[in-house]
Amino acid sequence: MTRRQLSIRARLTLLFVLVIAVVLGTTSAVVLVLARHSNTAEASSNISQTLYQVQVRDANSIVAGSQPILLSTKSNVVVQVTNLADNKVWAASSAIYKDPVISHEVLSLNPANQYLVKLLPWVQSSPLNGELSSGQAQAITTPRGPGLVVGFIYGQSIAHSNHVLLVTLLVAVPLLLVIVAFIVWFAVGLTLSPVEAIRRRVATIASNDLTERVPETGGDDEVSRMARTLNAMLDRLETSSRIQQEFVSNASHELRSPLTTLLATADRASNHLDETDWVEFTDTIRREGRRIDSLVDDLFFLARNDERREPMRREEVDLDDILDEEAHRVRQITTLSISTAGVQPARVWGDPAMLRRLVRNVVDNALRFANDEVSFATRYVGPMAEICVHDDGTGVDVANSERLFQRFVRTDAARSRTSGGTGLGLPIVAEIAQRHGGEARFITVESGSTMRIRIRRY
Repeated sequence: MTRRQLSIRARLTLLFVLVIAVVLGTTSAVVLVLARHSNTAEASSNISQTLYQVQVRDANSIVAGSQPILLSTKSNVVVQVTNLADNKVWAASSAIYKDPVISHEVLSLNPANQYLVKLLPWVQSSPLNGELSSGQAQAITTPRGPGLVVGFIYGQSIAHSNHVLLVTLLVAVPLLLVIVAFIVWFAVGLTLSPVEAIRRRVATIASNDLTERVPETGGDDEVSRMARTLNAMLDRLETSSRIQQEFVSNASHELRSPLTTLLATADRASNHLDETDWVEFTDTIRREGRRIDSLVDDLFFLARNDERREPMRREEVDLDDILDEEAHRVRQITTLSISTAGVQPARVWGDPAMLRRLVRNVVDNALRFANDEVSFATRYVGPMAEICVHDDGTGVDVANSERLFQRFVRTDAARSRTSGGTGLGLPIVAEIAQRHGGEARFITVESGSTMRIRIRRY
């Protein structure tokens, strides 16, 4: 079972959300680390400043026999001054003024008058539990003797601040991702909506009428360029469909005539066996059979050439040799004068079979309209090799001769099918010349008609 692939809209939304999730996750981690470091540094700085102020401002006020002194400190810092035995309070901030000794030193640090502090066990069951954090202690000299001054952050602890920040980020980041996903989903859908509209329009056109087109916005963005490209493709499809329909119609019409002749001849012969001229019967069958064979062969060539499936070889071909061979062939089947005086050596790279077919079709066309003479000529014209075939017939209207290279088109003089033409010879000539990098056309001459074919030499 084939797994269904996500739509472009879903994939783009997922990609954007993943990228933003990585960015927000990384940013949140950095913010947490920086905030924790900043809070710790700020708390340490506040405590250190307060301890220093107590040493400088209040140390001399602590005298023997006096009651504990009430210290004035910052609102988020509490200080307690005790003796070194940690059993008497000499001074304290207002928030802990009535509390006994809350901590004792654990380890002397460098310098020697700084200590780590540890809360006493009774604090864990008192209202102070959770209110004190980041303790620092320093030695202090007072009139009552050496003591210890201890400072704490009071109230909202650093851990609590960090926890609040973490919870805030854990709530905010997913919420932001949901908002981003919604915005991206909406934006991508809005961006792709013209593409979907074009798709629906093309589906309708493909199933109904190839003359319809996709609306163009007139801009130069990707959607506008796609619409113009699709319309150009629809133009080609419409032209191709029309040509195909005309081709099938014309081919059917061309095949009907010889088939009708064959059937009528066979029916007439079968109904009048004793009166049938069997020589004439045989000639008619052969003539119409050859005509059908030629038409089918031409149709097959054009069909394969349209699909670019007609194989094409590339080798050196002497056009003068092909014309000499063709002259020898037609001299045996006609009483017309065939002149090769203008044939000069001309060599090209191309497909020998196709070039022979080209020359034969041009010559057969000239033979049908010539009165007394057909002449061949070749020469080089820059990078092209040129073949000219002239007949002394009534000539063609050069100005309108392009239509003669369209399929199933005949000149007025050739409308009688008894001349043997199918209307496909010259289109085949044009196709072969084009595949060899050249062209085929009639050129203006004083009398008769001349077809000129140019083929790229290399």
